[in-house]
Amino acid sequence: MSGLEPFVSPLVGAVGTIGIGEVRNTLASKFAFSKNLDDNYHILVKDTEMLQAIMKDKEIEAQRNHHRDTSNAYKLWTNKVSNVTEEVQELKLKYEIKTLPRWRIQKRSRMSEEMEKKSNWIRQLINDGCLKNFLVDKPPEPVLKELNVPQISGYPTLQGTLDNILDLLKNNKIKIIGVCGTKGVGKTTIMRNLNNNEEIAKLFEIVIFVKVTSNDHKLQEKIAHRLMLYKGTTNNEDSDDVARRIYRELDNKRYLLILDEVEDAINLELLGIPSNGSKVVIVTRFPRVYKLNRVQRVINVEKLSLDEAWKMFRDTVHAFNPKIDSPDIQLPAKLVCKRCCCGLPLLIYNIANSFRLKESASSWWAGLEDLKPWPELQSQGLEELYSCLKFCYDELNDKRKQKCFLYTSMYPADSKVYSDYLVECWAAQGLLGDINDERSYQSARNRGIDILEHLANVSLLEKGEAMIYVNMNHCMRQLALHISSKDPECSFYLQDGEESENLSNSRAWQQARWVSMGQVHDLRTSQDCSTILTLLLRKIPELPESFFENMSSLLLLDLYSSMITQLPSSLSKLTGLRGLFLNRCELLESLSSEIGLLQFLEVLDIRDTKVTFIPLQIGFLTKLRCLRIPFIASEDNQVQNVHAISKLHRLEELTIQVISYEQWCNHAENVLQHVASLENVTHLRCCFPSSTILGEFLSRSKSWHKKQSSFRFTVGCQNSRRPQILESFEYKITNYLRYCNGGQKDDPAIIEVLPKTDAFELVCHKDMKKISNFAGIACLERIRGLLIKRCNQVLTIVSGETSSNAMNGIQIETTVILPNLEQLYLENLLNLKCAFRGPLHSGTFSRLQALSLKNCPRLSQIFSNGAIQHFSELQKLKLEDCSKIEELIGEDIERERDVLPKLEILLLVNLPNLKNICATHTLAWSSLELLRIHNCPMFKTLPLDSTNAVNLKSIKGQQEWWTNLDWTNNDKVHKRFQPIFVASNEYFS
Repeated sequence: MSGLEPFVSPLVGAVGTIGIGEVRNTLASKFAFSKNLDDNYHILVKDTEMLQAIMKDKEIEAQRNHHRDTSNAYKLWTNKVSNVTEEVQELKLKYEIKTLPRWRIQKRSRMSEEMEKKSNWIRQLINDGCLKNFLVDKPPEPVLKELNVPQISGYPTLQGTLDNILDLLKNNKIKIIGVCGTKGVGKTTIMRNLNNNEEIAKLFEIVIFVKVTSNDHKLQEKIAHRLMLYKGTTNNEDSDDVARRIYRELDNKRYLLILDEVEDAINLELLGIPSNGSKVVIVTRFPRVYKLNRVQRVINVEKLSLDEAWKMFRDTVHAFNPKIDSPDIQLPAKLVCKRCCCGLPLLIYNIANSFRLKESASSWWAGLEDLKPWPELQSQGLEELYSCLKFCYDELNDKRKQKCFLYTSMYPADSKVYSDYLVECWAAQGLLGDINDERSYQSARNRGIDILEHLANVSLLEKGEAMIYVNMNHCMRQLALHISSKDPECSFYLQDGEESENLSNSRAWQQARWVSMGQVHDLRTSQDCSTILTLLLRKIPELPESFFENMSSLLLLDLYSSMITQLPSSLSKLTGLRGLFLNRCELLESLSSEIGLLQFLEVLDIRDTKVTFIPLQIGFLTKLRCLRIPFIASEDNQVQNVHAISKLHRLEELTIQVISYEQWCNHAENVLQHVASLENVTHLRCCFPSSTILGEFLSRSKSWHKKQSSFRFTVGCQNSRRPQILESFEYKITNYLRYCNGGQKDDPAIIEVLPKTDAFELVCHKDMKKISNFAGIACLERIRGLLIKRCNQVLTIVSGETSSNAMNGIQIETTVILPNLEQLYLENLLNLKCAFRGPLHSGTFSRLQALSLKNCPRLSQIFSNGAIQHFSELQKLKLEDCSKIEELIGEDIERERDVLPKLEILLLVNLPNLKNICATHTLAWSSLELLRIHNCPMFKTLPLDSTNAVNLKSIKGQQEWWTNLDWTNNDKVHKRFQPIFVASNEYFS
């Protein structure tokens, strides 16, 4: 075979199909490619080197601009470069390995042609337009990790708060969460840990953590910078334009916005924050802030416990100085932590660091002594906290408010100071303005409550339960005492019981304005005490006769719970006294005649004493505005001097504490006749033996119809110290009525009071079968709390079945029932069979949040005929000691899958026949968080799973009950709930 045969043979076969001319052209092309193989190889190598050099240059440029990213087009280009580079390498290997003589025209031309194509492709890549602007702005990181974040896993108070926030962030119904706590309590540390939490990275596409300033524009800028929206633009954009850009960036993303140190209302819409189902956490030290920002759930960050505080303190010092573990240093170290750190991580850290180099017990004791005048010592690292607290004080910008704050520090740190009492003290000091014929005591009290709420809302005071009391934490008290020490008008002398000194030899307390002492035994004094304005002497023994001789300026005297048997004659010297508190002086049997000389007295409290009703001297106190007095009949069961009440023309507030109830029933009508003659009474706490006597009082009262603003009435029974229904409210209830042992004929007076009533307790009514035929629906519109107890004629609470109104053949209630009711308690109703029968008018129970049924032995149904649909706001449901109930929700509600959409807490106690919560397992328990089961042996199946109870975080019950639950075909559900189950045999409320 000739050398041309491998090339010519295939061409000969093709002549018949493509023609001789075309064959000639093909041959020429093949010869040309074969001839240029070496040249094409060298061109390809150079082009490839150029392409790689360009990509290397781009890589270097990208590394220098690490804050920017490469475009998607460039990333696609680099993939093409990588692919073509590999293909060129294969061609090079073929070329170098296979030595092709020139007569191998076919193979040479093929390789040469392929090299030329690759070179053309490479030149296209070299000239690709994506290389011009290949760097683009990086998208914002999903989470910007905080650096050097203190770990909180070892501190249950802090970790528990973080866990609670995480649970709320998983709740689809809660969009805006408030986190509140005093300065230094660890809010920001918790937020930094939240920002870095791995679960957060899974829950949200982007997390925005911003410290808020008072400038809304600055806040918007911070958010825009976090979203990297200012790259390539100017910072002078119009706020609306920036808002639109923020909105576009976040609208289709699930975001978490954490706003730290918020001090006022924030308009998220104006900032451009879309309301798309994402989450916002507002962190503040001011309780008023979460009210201004439509916060749905508030988590309060508490101070560390003593053990946690010591652990943090010890660990901080130990990192530098292990000697803190030595026994002689431990005692002063723990005292430093207890007395100076207040359970606040910020203080703990700063003070611990200031002590970390002290190596002897002596230096620790000296350091403790230096810390007493806190916050004088700037070297202790307290400047940040002190300046913040001082700023809050200065921001009051009102001398009266500032003095009210300072006055509150008279009471021990963290002790409960009752709001009404505190306001009365302020009023006695003249801090709330003059009280005269033109200005009422109620007006001064309103001003005081306003100041009290403001001090609490700016975190200078801490709110107690329902604002019934407040307290001042140790740091705030230290601040107040420090400021007072600089102000002669607010000078203090305080003896909290930790220290004791001989007061007869001490001049310090006699020269102060405000004095507070307790359990002092030596009270002899002959010194000039004319500067004292307030004197709190609590739990003291007898007072010397001349004790008040030199206290002519005294405005308020509080002898609460003292052991005195009589008041000293020198009391007559207190001619300017405005407030006198003798409550809980249990050995005091009479008021001395000198009381009648206190012509400026405005408040007198002698509850829980043995003073017989009514002391003659009270009739001389013509400027008295507030009187709290016990009813104790004399030995001959006669009420003396009752006419004295009629002389108290300026009296606005009256509390009669009934001690001798049987005697009261005999004399109440006479006493109340004199009370009715008072024209200015705006607040009355009193017991009425029957509704008939109540009706007579109302008809005679000169103030009831025109001035009565608040009351606490008990009818048909004795006063209760703290009414049960009031315990459940988070805010203060002013108008309360308890009606016992009533019947239909006694109801007119009750019906007159009910339209003004906020909380109503109905006990042992003889005739009532349901609430709507007891008093009429209109009378109940204002009621927010209702307790029905031991009313054994009650068959149902409300029912649409007996109404005369019919709709499509179905009976329905004609009007809304209890539209403002928030709390409903049903107890010991022995004949209650079905609590709520529908159909009911729209709006009925539309605000009910808590429902409790206890000891209703015949109760077989709670809801029927669609009644359950009216309970859409219900958050807490408790069922206890109802032996007949078998099913919590027994009606057909297949179409109403989310029947209790806001129910968070479900308590089931002592229900021996309960088998199911609901017949259907298709209900959505979308808000349920806490489930408590106690002594329900027949309850074998939970109608809950990981889809219909996504927010459930705690199940508590007996271990035996849990073990016996039926988990057939529900292994996944069991695994989901096992970690949140807590075994307990304890009864719970």
